[in-house]
Amino acid sequence: MASKNISITEEVYNKLIRIKREDESFSELFLRLIKSQKNSIGEAFGKWDLTEEEIREIWDPITKRNGRSWNKPSFDD
Repeated sequence: MASKNISITEEVYNKLIRIKREDESFSELFLRLIKSQKNSIGEAFGKWDLTEEEIREIWDPITKRNGRSWNKPSFDD
């Protein structure tokens, strides 16, 4: 596999180190971060551990806006 060198600031490096998993290479970290950017908001939203009250606080104003009907995503695994 070919490799490339990139230049990043120390600030960026330190932030990457904090989110990099112990058994993960930087290439794996970048792939994970890129993949997470492809997730839809619904997929990301479903990953948060929200209480029923928090779900209502978020979705009630959306579902009641302009008299339009919106489908709430399922929060069950």
